[in-house]
Amino acid sequence: MQQNILRSSNITKIYLIYVNPQNARKREMVTLRFMDNKECYFVGKYIPNFIKPKKKTPAEIQVFTVDGVYKTNINIIDSNVSLDEVLYIVSIPQKWDFIQLRKSTRKEVALPFSIKFNDGFEINGNTYDLATGGISFWSKERLSSIYQKLSCILTLKLPNDTIINFAEGQLTTEAKFVREKEDFDNHPGEKLYVFRFVTLSLDDEVVLKNFLIKL
Repeated sequence: MQQNILRSSNITKIYLIYVNPQNARKREMVTLRFMDNKECYFVGKYIPNFIKPKKKTPAEIQVFTVDGVYKTNINIIDSNVSLDEVLYIVSIPQKWDFIQLRKSTRKEVALPFSIKFNDGFEINGNTYDLATGGISFWSKERLSSIYQKLSCILTLKLPNDTIINFAEGQLTTEAKFVREKEDFDNHPGEKLYVFRFVTLSLDDEVVLKNFLIKL
């Protein structure tokens, strides 16, 4: 996998793992601030009694995405400490190992959908990507913490010339909120929402899987 996985909008968390000078294993959640052809700059939260890792300390980066976890070995070239954050300067990752977490990989595809809750609240839009387990989409609509805990009815419009098992090319299933994510650079004012299918039948799952294979 190329180093641009660090710029993917599917990222949910990034961890930097290393052993500090006191032989304590540290696992810090970080965010990517900058990356060029030689180095990556990650920022983590400063904590009291922080001990800087030695220069050229071997480390591991774990990138959690909606599909799985990417892992790679790097070296911490240097680190700088400020009042509220730690800046880690690390070598550019050369090779990624991938651990699949989903039974099917998500694929980017724009399909019309609607999400309706019992009180009438509704979100309409186009999917960002799709898997047999659910969808994600970018939206300026804000989903409150109340709706994030409730089930909803999700209707997905599928191409009529591809799908033959659904009435009028529509898939309807109960769904639930999974997570949200922001990307201020590429999607200002929007959030990425991920919903999982709850009552998808095995027949519907097979049709979706065949659809995804053809993309």
